[in-house]
Amino acid sequence: MDRTVYIEIAGKQYPMRFSVGASIAITKKFGSLQNMANSLKNGDDVNEEKTFETIIWMTETLIRQGCAYKNLFESDLPIPENAPVKDGKYVPITAENLEIALDIADMGEITQKIFAAIGSGNKKEIHTKEKENGKKNEKEAM
Repeated sequence: MDRTVYIEIAGKQYPMRFSVGASIAITKKFGSLQNMANSLKNGDDVNEEKTFETIIWMTETLIRQGCAYKNLFESDLPIPENAPVKDGKYVPITAENLEIALDIADMGEITQKIFAAIGSGNKKEIHTKEKENGKKNEKEAM
């Protein structure tokens, strides 16, 4: 099961992963995943600058985890032409470069990608066993 979401930034396809490392970083910064999600909501009680900072921070964090995963576990796979790779290694984009590359109009799509990565990282893979007669054992499939 592929748990990587890709986001295009300045013509490069960056991998995003919601890993345990990302979860720890989010908890340290926001206290919980729910607090982070609340900081992404646009509303009267939320500072727009803070929302942009959260989007940039989350994007950088998830891309950093995605690049690390690719370098550690998928270094033997073919590298797409538009991947952010230098000397055979995926290179994450910095928050500063994200601020330069992204427009205000991109924020909605990026927020969707953040939640897609989080959702993908929370998916559980279910393995089932078949009984001798070829039917799935419902107890084992749950």
